[in-house]
Amino acid sequence: MTRIYISGKITGREKADYTRQFERAETFYKTSGFDVINPVKIGEEVLKINPKAEWQDFMIRDLEALKTCTHIALLEGWEESKGAKMEKAEAEKMGLEIMYLKFYGGRK
Repeated sequence: MTRIYISGKITGREKADYTRQFERAETFYKTSGFDVINPVKIGEEVLKINPKAEWQDFMIRDLEALKTCTHIALLEGWEESKGAKMEKAEAEKMGLEIMYLKFYGGRK
């Protein structure tokens, strides 16, 4: 099975904007036959367990999820994200196929 991890800028953006962008990417890749890992949904799970979670808490879970994937999708604006850069570097070390998807879900 091909599983793809969606990576992009979250920190510093409006929740509605990044949620819409990641949901659009998730729908696109699901209709293309991928099993999709959406870190926005992972973040919601982290917050249910620990409402005071910090950036590092999210990244630990995200990188764990990335390790289950065969591909990574870098969304428009990923270069502006410390976390997405870390995810890309990890994906390169793992030899994942890297894909780029250009569309915003809302305002930047």
